[in-house]
Amino acid sequence: MSIGDFLQQATATLTQAGITTARLDVLVLLSDALDRDKSWILAHNNDELPTRTLQGLQQKITTRAARTPLAYIRGKQAFYGRDFAVTPDVLIPRPETETLIDLLKIYKPARVLDVGTGSGAVAVSAASELPNAAIDACDISQAALDIAAKNAKDLGVNVHFIASDLLQNVRGQYDAIAANLPYVSKHWQRSPETNAEPSLALFAEDDGLALIKRLLVQAPGHLNPGGYVLLEADPRQHKTIAVSPGFKHVTTDNFIIVLQKI
Repeated sequence: MSIGDFLQQATATLTQAGITTARLDVLVLLSDALDRDKSWILAHNNDELPTRTLQGLQQKITTRAARTPLAYIRGKQAFYGRDFAVTPDVLIPRPETETLIDLLKIYKPARVLDVGTGSGAVAVSAASELPNAAIDACDISQAALDIAAKNAKDLGVNVHFIASDLLQNVRGQYDAIAANLPYVSKHWQRSPETNAEPSLALFAEDDGLALIKRLLVQAPGHLNPGGYVLLEADPRQHKTIAVSPGFKHVTTDNFIIVLQKI
């Protein structure tokens, strides 16, 4: 089968499965399989795909059609200009979370704690963008910590990882605590792809606010005077978070809300 024929047929398969990014997804998988960029692929429509390559691609298309996230099929996801290894043990990094890194670069904290680090995308990116800062990261999932540690090693940064349920096992004081905790309510509408992600990293009780509220009770004891908490949450939750005791609301940027210790 030629590249062009595969692109056409696979796009149709994914479109029928309800995937709005069907053609782009196929191009990404072709690019991975052939180790060529998209421009080369589109310029070589008539080239034949090797049998083994075709078989592997067809299997991935079947998996994607079942609404497995593309990042899990590829085993990686881009975040803040770097590729991070991901598996179904961790939440897939989202573009909206990159704002956490933008804000940390503005505040320039000397010590940062990333709570619920997952793949380590926030902690590793912070260590890369703030090379003079000390970065710690914690997660309740050992499987997630293993992936985060691999990403830190692969990307050449030093992050201290801690196995902890929120701040239970954390010691010391920080200038900033960043957290993309589970904040999705099970009652919200969501894409079928989220069914493949770890529910531990996605859902929280109390309309998605249970873990955020717990963190905000614990955080003041681990923050230096005037320290910040940077949280990702749904904009519908920001009004509740903004009036958390012991904090003042500093700013809101898309999905990110920043509080400062009073």
